[in-house]
Amino acid sequence: MPRRLLAIANPISGRGRAADLAPRLEELARRAEVQIELRLTQHRGHARELAAAAQVEGFDAVISVGGDGTMNEVVNGLGPGGLPLVIVPRGPGNVLAKELRAPKDPLRCVQALRAWQVKQRDLGRLNGERLFACFVGAGFDGECTRALSERRGAIRMSNYLPIMWRAVRDSDYQGLSYELDGASSCGPFSYVLAAITPAYGGPIELVGGADPADGALDVFALKGRIRPLRLGWILARAFAGRLGSYSCASVQRGTAVVLAASEPDQREVPIQVDGDFAGYLPARCEILPGAMSYLSMQPK
Repeated sequence: MPRRLLAIANPISGRGRAADLAPRLEELARRAEVQIELRLTQHRGHARELAAAAQVEGFDAVISVGGDGTMNEVVNGLGPGGLPLVIVPRGPGNVLAKELRAPKDPLRCVQALRAWQVKQRDLGRLNGERLFACFVGAGFDGECTRALSERRGAIRMSNYLPIMWRAVRDSDYQGLSYELDGASSCGPFSYVLAAITPAYGGPIELVGGADPADGALDVFALKGRIRPLRLGWILARAFAGRLGSYSCASVQRGTAVVLAASEPDQREVPIQVDGDFAGYLPARCEILPGAMSYLSMQPK
C-alpha cells in the first residue's frame, strides 16, 4: 500500500496562494507514488487539531503548507515522538523550513518522499505546554510579533519593516534576566533568546554554534539598549556570522532556562515562539532531545 500523507495548508499564507497547491500536490503524489490528502485550516489552532488526528487516521506523515505559525501549530499537534514532518514553506519567515532546506515547490520533494529517510531533532517546550522547533525570544521581536498578531489577513515581508521600527522604538527593555539549569540569575539584559536552531532567519545567525540535535538550548543575551541604529549594526554582524565576538553579547548552553523581567516602569515584556506572539514573561523553556521526526530533503 502506498504511504499516506496529510497536507495541512493555511489558505492565507503566501499571499493567499497556499490553497492553490492542490494540483501540485496531486502531481507530487503521482510522481512519488504516495497518497496526499489536502485539508485547509479554517481558524487559529485548526492546524494543531488536524495534525493531532493524523496518526489516529492512519497517515504516515504530515505536510505543513504555510508559514512559521502553521508549522508551530502542526508541531504541537504531532507532539513529541509524533509522525514525520514535511514542510512546504509559504510564509515570510520560514525559519525551520530554511534549516531543513525544504523547497517551496512541492514537486522538488519527489526524491525525498521516495527515499523516505526519517531523521530526528530536538524540540523545546514552553511553560510545560507549548512546543517549539526553533526559539523563544523575549524583547523587541516579541513586540514585533505582538503587533503582527493584531493584523488580519496575509502577512507580507513588507509588513515587517515598519512594525520592526516601531517595536524597537517602543520596546526599550532593560531588565531582562535568565536562570540556566537552576544556576544564579544572569542579567540585566535588553534581549534574550533561547534557541534550538543556529539561524534566526535565513542568513541571520544569532547563535551560530547551536546544534538542533545536541539536546541543549543555546541562550543568547544582549546588554545595552537596542536603538534602531544599533539594531542595524547587530544584524549586520549577524549576517556576517560575527555576532559571537561582540562584547555585549553572550551565549550559554543548558537544558532548561527561566526567562524573567523586572522593568523599571513595570512594563510587561512580550515573547515570541517560532515567530508567533505567545504572551509575556516570565517563561520557562526546556529541551526535549530528539523529540521531532522529519523527512530528510537531501536523502543519501
